[in-house]
Amino acid sequence: MIEIFTENLLLVPCSLDIAKSLVFHRKELEKRSPITIPQNWPSPLITGILPFYIEKLEKDENQYGWGLWLIINYADKRIIGDIYLHGKPDKKGNVQLTYTMNRDYQKTNLTYEAVDALIDWLVTQADAKKVLMECSDSNYQSIQLFEKLGMRCTKKDGKFLTWELRKVI
Repeated sequence: MIEIFTENLLLVPCSLDIAKSLVFHRKELEKRSPITIPQNWPSPLITGILPFYIEKLEKDENQYGWGLWLIINYADKRIIGDIYLHGKPDKKGNVQLTYTMNRDYQKTNLTYEAVDALIDWLVTQADAKKVLMECSDSNYQSIQLFEKLGMRCTKKDGKFLTWELRKVI
């Protein structure tokens, strides 16, 4: 099992069992879990992706770690967000990721701590050479986060910006 520990957080890939429980047995999962699962988690984006994520893990267990990650706050013992890797690196070594953070934690450094830790893990993976993220040109919180992470804006398509961070070899 892959686990990433930071000063305040635990990041873990969502297992097939947890993903299935979120879809089919959420109330039971909430009762049994030692970690609080907020009512507003996962986000609508992740809720829509979960059936495909489950199917991907059922077909190939090597996909574990290349999809949904849970962001867990130690102090609160609760899920405070997630990071979604859009699969394994492509032929060029590109890995795209998306993150969602609970509103109560958006203005803290925990978003930076989580995304930075996952990027640190990503760059240790041999096939990953570049991390890509996107946001709208009016999403100032994401823009500040990407700049703090050392990412560069490499493309503007209408109101959407593409940011990248290359692995230093």
